[in-house]
Amino acid sequence: MPSSRRSVLTACTAGIGALAGCLSSENPTADGSWPRRTLTNAHTGYASTDGPTADLYTVWQQERARSGGVTPSPVVDDGVLYVTYSRQARDDERGGAWVEAFDAATGDSQWTTELFRTEKVYSLDHSDSTVVDGDRLFTQTDVGLTMLTTDGEIQWTVDNFYNGQLLPDAAPPVVTDDVVVAGTYGTQDEDGQNEVVYGVDPETGDERWRTSFDDWSGMWQLAGTGDVVYVPFDRTGLVALDVTSGEERWRWEGPVDGTPTVVDDLILVALRRDDEDVLGALDRRDRSLRWEASIEPRWPSAGFAVAGELCYHASYFGLEARRLETGERAWRFGPEEGERPHDEPQVDLVTTPVVADDAVYVSGWIQRDTMYGHLFVVDSATGEELGRAEMGRNQQAGTGTPAVTSDLVFLGSEHGTLYAFGECSFEVADRCLSG
Repeated sequence: MPSSRRSVLTACTAGIGALAGCLSSENPTADGSWPRRTLTNAHTGYASTDGPTADLYTVWQQERARSGGVTPSPVVDDGVLYVTYSRQARDDERGGAWVEAFDAATGDSQWTTELFRTEKVYSLDHSDSTVVDGDRLFTQTDVGLTMLTTDGEIQWTVDNFYNGQLLPDAAPPVVTDDVVVAGTYGTQDEDGQNEVVYGVDPETGDERWRTSFDDWSGMWQLAGTGDVVYVPFDRTGLVALDVTSGEERWRWEGPVDGTPTVVDDLILVALRRDDEDVLGALDRRDRSLRWEASIEPRWPSAGFAVAGELCYHASYFGLEARRLETGERAWRFGPEEGERPHDEPQVDLVTTPVVADDAVYVSGWIQRDTMYGHLFVVDSATGEELGRAEMGRNQQAGTGTPAVTSDLVFLGSEHGTLYAFGECSFEVADRCLSG
């Protein structure tokens, strides 16, 4: 559905006679659903939502606790925005983690639920893992995978971690109607327990099945599609499990270096070959590698998005689009390798882009006297910049991903700021007068 704010923007360009209507335009809405950080269990990162692109400004923002090194990715459904955040314990204050719901259009808080409080200084308090599914919310913290209602009532918590540090920054569960799947994600301690994948009843939290791996370790974020869940292991390989039983269907050995994206008959997976970052296209039917392409450098937590015939990823402080059929680069946004000029857009190496309709949304920064965090919007077919929104001095989105709705796009920062960006209807002296 076309953005109402974009329609107003078009009308406002008609001339000075339209000024009165521009200044009294409707407030932006947040129609549409963005249920998880990469939208689907398969991590395709694509929605048909026609989101805001040009003349972006901050419609509202909220300051919350700084969540250590984990940036929360907001999720949206039915006009409500949900975010999980945490604070580490200090000398004079206990740490903890919370889930909060906001009116997505206005930023007004609707409720806050405390997940836990502690005096222990954790290396992890929460994972960037919130998923909204109908009237249920799922989120992963140090104490376990928790299910809440969308009214903020905790229903159950399953302890799926050991005592070590979580390997990926984000570990959202694979959520289906009948089973919720989560793992141990590399949290082995000095005793070296086996990695485990759990299938859990979404209503009760009761364990349906568990699959233990005694030979492979270093579990990355899970991906799922249909009746299969894909379990990646660091520099080791990929295992496909039946989502209803946990039985192993197949395994592929290879230097996996991140979370896969599943699209049609392909599994896109990051590989690490001889200290080089590589994107591989694995055939889902026979596990043959159709093609490989160098994409270095990037961070293993940085994932991929797919729309139409192109896939998108961060690479050397830029955003690249590649053809799904061959892996050939179609375009690049940002500096070329070896170039990092001031006052030019640069993309975080840890970021995962998302695509809404025909626009790619990706976080990064512009270096002036210091770093100024930005959300960049580029044309998905050409890489041409459509718009940008500034987050502020030394504000970065890090590994967090945007959530896109009809009139607003939402993004969190490492400093605990939650932003809602929309299209400006009328601007005077670089200041938006609408909204």
